[in-house]
Amino acid sequence: MSTVAFFDLDHTLLNTSSGVVYLQEIIRQRRVPPWIVAYLGLSYRLKLLDLGQTHARLMHHVGRAGHIETAKFFEEWVSRRLHSRLTPAAKAKVAWHQDQGRRVVIISASIEEIVKPIAQHLGLGEDYLCTRLLVKEGRYTGEVDSPHCYGSGKVHWAKLWLAQNGLNFPQDVGYFYTDSPSDLPLLEVAAYPVVVNPSRKFSKIARARGWQIEVW
Repeated sequence: MSTVAFFDLDHTLLNTSSGVVYLQEIIRQRRVPPWIVAYLGLSYRLKLLDLGQTHARLMHHVGRAGHIETAKFFEEWVSRRLHSRLTPAAKAKVAWHQDQGRRVVIISASIEEIVKPIAQHLGLGEDYLCTRLLVKEGRYTGEVDSPHCYGSGKVHWAKLWLAQNGLNFPQDVGYFYTDSPSDLPLLEVAAYPVVVNPSRKFSKIARARGWQIEVW
C-alpha cells in the first residue's frame, strides 16, 4: 500500500488561489499599500524576484507587527475566508486516504502562515510542506528557507519530510493531487499522479502520460 498522499492547495484542495484571497485581504485591511503589491507582482512577472522572494518582501509590510501578532491575523482570515473554499470532493478524498491508513500531507508554494491553519483544520497536524519565511527574535528576516516549495523545490521538501519520518523516496510518494504543471517534477515520481481541475493544456499532458484526471 502506498504510504503518503500529497495534496497541492490552490485550485486543488481549495477552489480558489489562497494568494489572491490573501492579497485582497491585506489591501482591504490596509496592511500594505496597493502600489507595493503591484510593484512586487510586476517584479515577479519580469522574473526580477522569484516566488519566495516576493513572499518575503510582502511579509516585510504585512508582518511588521512581529511573528506572533501576524500569525493571529492569518489564523483569523484563513478561518473566515478559506475554510469554506475547501471543496467537498477534496475533503472527501482526504478522509478516504486517512481511512485507508495513509498519511495526508499538504505540499504548497503558499507560505506557512496560510497552509498551517488549513492543515490543522483538516486534522493533519504538522503534516504540511510549504514556503517558510525565516524568523529571528520574533521578526521576519526577509529571507526564505530555501528552496521555496515550488516546482522542483517540492521534490526537495518531500524527500526531506519522508526521510525525517522514516520513509523512503520515491517509494513512499504514493498519491499526488495537483492542478498545476509547475508540479510536474513531483508528479513524475508519484506512484499515482492525479491531475485535478486542469487547464486544457495540462489535460493534454496528463492524458498523454496516462495520468488520472479528476474534476472537483
